[in-house]
Amino acid sequence: MDQNLVFRWVRTENVEAFYKSLAAASLARPGAGTLSDVTSCPGAESCKLAVTQSRGLGRVLADYLQERQDLVSALPGMDIKISGCPNGCGQHHIAGIGFQGSLKKVGDQPAPQYFVLVGGGVGEGVTTFGRLAAKIPARKCVHALDRLVQLYHDHRANGESALAFFRRVEVGLVKTTLADLETLTPDIAEAQDFIDLAEVSPFNPEVMEGECSA
Repeated sequence: MDQNLVFRWVRTENVEAFYKSLAAASLARPGAGTLSDVTSCPGAESCKLAVTQSRGLGRVLADYLQERQDLVSALPGMDIKISGCPNGCGQHHIAGIGFQGSLKKVGDQPAPQYFVLVGGGVGEGVTTFGRLAAKIPARKCVHALDRLVQLYHDHRANGESALAFFRRVEVGLVKTTLADLETLTPDIAEAQDFIDLAEVSPFNPEVMEGECSA
């Protein structure tokens, strides 16, 4: 469910050479099991049901967190999961921080956006669904992540984990923290706001009948 691989039966004397082979193929990114280990469904790249290109947001957040290990260290035990539509194949609804793809009409143009959910998770026989905190234009999701880390830093109880905090905190406080990021109006929108992440052409979702390819 975390989209990682476990390679078994690698002899100790072969580990270094095996790692170098993976690195040469760009398959040795560190951070498995941490906040930087972002997972997503295929999204509109291949799924007929998806609204947004969730893999695009996944790459943006993962690359950002690879450069910001301070943020990764600040939220141990947290995860990020992304789905391109409400069907939730990326399991965004049971993630510490979840993003669900959607669209927002800005004037007459559709723009990609994501619902931001916090506090979801699975563990010790209990499943918790994330609570909706904001609807953010796709290109502002990185800023939303920064805000959430700062919110935890400023308001956590002594010794409180990030996941426990986002389950406890009043969702109204989270909404207030992210509120200004939701704004996207015709007078302030830029051309890139109408292009989905990892795409080059204008955002034009075509949701069709079919099975999800997750």
